[in-house]
Amino acid sequence: VCVQTETVLRQAIAERIKPILFMNKMDRALLELQLQQEDLFQTFQRIVENVNVIIATYGDDNGPMGELQVDPTKGTVGFGAGLHGWAFTLKEFAEMYSSKFKIEVDKLMKRLWGDN
Repeated sequence: VCVQTETVLRQAIAERIKPILFMNKMDRALLELQLQQEDLFQTFQRIVENVNVIIATYGDDNGPMGELQVDPTKGTVGFGAGLHGWAFTLKEFAEMYSSKFKIEVDKLMKRLWGDN
């Protein structure tokens, strides 16, 4: 997580703007770096954790905005490639596949992230 990211998060929280996280350049992560699936997941998980540490440092979960932590299973993390014009959240995938697998969207979102 860059210093600029921390600055923007701190400013957003100070102005009572609930943060979200967008992980850009997924095309590079998938095509150029050619990481294994588990390595890719661990990298994404580490980024989410680092952002949440910053949010915890400057935010107040008991404040007027409530919980501020970002979480892919809650739809507050997006993944995409701005250069190529595509993006998605786990919720979008869960909504597409919930009827096929006959499972509720919220339950499927939790299955799409983490050790399952």
